[in-house]
Amino acid sequence: MNCTTCNIKGCKKLSPCIDNSIDYIDEYFKEETLNTIKNSLSLVDNGKAGTLNRLEEIVEYCKLQNYKKIGVAYCYSIEKEAVILNDYLKEKGFNLTMVSCTVDGISEKKINKDKQKDVISCNPIGQANILNKNNIDFAILMGLCLGHDILFQKHIKADFTTFVVKDRVLRHNPILALKEGKLPEDLFLEQMPSDFNMIKKDELNEKLKMPDYLKYSYIIDLRQKNEYLKNHIEGAKNCLLVELPSQYKKLIPDKNREIIIYCNGGIQSIYAVMFLSLKGYKNVKNLSGGYSITQINQIVTDYTD
Repeated sequence: MNCTTCNIKGCKKLSPCIDNSIDYIDEYFKEETLNTIKNSLSLVDNGKAGTLNRLEEIVEYCKLQNYKKIGVAYCYSIEKEAVILNDYLKEKGFNLTMVSCTVDGISEKKINKDKQKDVISCNPIGQANILNKNNIDFAILMGLCLGHDILFQKHIKADFTTFVVKDRVLRHNPILALKEGKLPEDLFLEQMPSDFNMIKKDELNEKLKMPDYLKYSYIIDLRQKNEYLKNHIEGAKNCLLVELPSQYKKLIPDKNREIIIYCNGGIQSIYAVMFLSLKGYKNVKNLSGGYSITQINQIVTDYTD
C-alpha cells in the first residue's frame, strides 16, 4: 500500500478505496481514546490550527488532560535548552522531573563490550526507569539519539511525545532533509523579490492618505526611543530590532495584515523583514532608504513643539 501514489484520494471524501476500520474502530469508542481525541482536536479546531507552536500545543494538551507531573528525558548535549524548558514548564504550573541521558553514570564499556574507552554511556532505559518511579503523568522526549529514543519509548509507562528530534546537521529540524537541506533563511532569500520587499516613501505617503489604512496595517519604528518620541510616522509603534523577537507577537498579532518597517538607514529594517517573514508574516515591507523627516514630513507627528 502506498497512499502517496493515489490520485483519487477517496478517503478524503469519505469514500475510501479500502476499508479495514472494522479491525479497530471499537478502539475509538473507549473512554480514554475519546478523551485524547477530543483534547487533540481542540488544538486545531475552530481556526486554531497554525496558531500554536509545538511547545504551546504540549502545554495546552497537558492542561486539557489534567496532567500535573511532567517528565523530560533529554540529551546532555542540549542541557542548556533543557534548563529553559524546565523554567518554562514550571511557570505554566507543572511539577517537573528532568532526567539527563547520562543519569546513573554508566560506562560504555559496561554495556557494550566493543567499546574500548571508559566514557559515559547514554542511558535511555535509566531515564525511563526514573520517570516511571516518579509516577509522572506525561513524558517529553528532548533530543535523544536515534535508537535511544526507541529504547526509552519501549520502557516508559506514561504517555509521551517528542519535543525535539536530534539532527545535528539540520539544527534539529530533520524535515529540511526533504528540501535539499535548505534552511528557512536559504529558502527565504531564494524567494525574495528583487526589490527586497521595499516600499518607496511616496507610496507610503499615498497609503497613509487612505481612510482607515492604519486600522488594517502595522507600522513599526525600529529607532531608539528618544528618536521615536521626537518625531515618527503617524500610527507607528516603537520597537528596537533586538527587542523584536520577544515583542512581535504582541505588536503585530495578525500575520496577514500589511506591515511597514523603517529605521534610520534601512539596514535594520531589512533584518526585521527577514525575521518576520520567517515567522510566517505574509506581507512585510521595508521603507526604502529609511526614515527621513524631509521626505515624509506630511505624515510625521512632531512632538518637539
